Amino acid sequence: MRASPRSIAGPLLRLLAEGRGAELSPDPVAFPHRYTDPRDAEVAAFLAASFAFGGVLQIRNFLSRLFDALSPSPHAALTAVRPACRRSVAGLSHRFISSEGVYRFLRCVRAAYVEHGSLERLYIAGRGGDAPDLRRDLARFLGGFRDRWGRDRVRERDFLFPHPERGSACKRHNLFLRWVVRGPDGVDLGLWSAVAPRDLVVPLDTHMARLGGALGFTRRKTPDWRMAEEITASLRLVCPEDPVKFDYPLTRLGILGVCTRSRRGVCGRCPVAPLCSRRSRSGE
Repeated sequence: MRASPRSIAGPLLRLLAEGRGAELSPDPVAFPHRYTDPRDAEVAAFLAASFAFGGVLQIRNFLSRLFDALSPSPHAALTAVRPACRRSVAGLSHRFISSEGVYRFLRCVRAAYVEHGSLERLYIAGRGGDAPDLRRDLARFLGGFRDRWGRDRVRERDFLFPHPERGSACKRHNLFLRWVVRGPDGVDLGLWSAVAPRDLVVPLDTHMARLGGALGFTRRKTPDWRMAEEITASLRLVCPEDPVKFDYPLTRLGILGVCTRSRRGVCGRCPVAPLCSRRSRSGE
């Protein structure tokens, strides 16, 4: 990697300071912030992170409809003796996930709650007596949902509950873990104690993969689990106890269109521009 801990610390800390107090919208983390009951917030975080793929407006529209269907309490809607039924999500699809897939997903989440009481307890049960290992523990956690899915619609199942042990970056589920483990800090919720912030891995979306390469945090070209680990290792050089705290302000640069593959002319106002190889190539 090109950058040293000293050279990357200043730009990252400036970016973090400038991002404090930012409006949560259009980030899907805004949805679990709707709820004051930790049980509702945990459910909402898992649902919102699980469907955080596609365009920002598409995600927001789908999640708005989903939480309307589960109103006023998503936890109660899933765990009641008479839970939300197939009819409540009829016609509610998201990209290639059919309304039947949405219903099966909710049924898997319900089964986890009925058996374990919370998703954190499911995560702890998967770890057993072993020492914490995020990749292994996340694989066991997601496997617990897949086991409840059924035999058909395997593509939907494996997309909604992917396989970190096979190399998947598991962006959405690392995002969920960031939300429930870190904080509370106005963005992340701080609901769990089962995972330490120092052990988290960055949620590797397209923005983080592009920025990770441009900022010298990874040399890999394939957006997989190993790339996510490389980027996290670079951030850990600056903040060993909480490396993923830089994820939100970094990815917002891409989500809000401040930094894209084609946009030029804004680098002079970007806190991390001193690290960016794209800036030097464009002459800004």
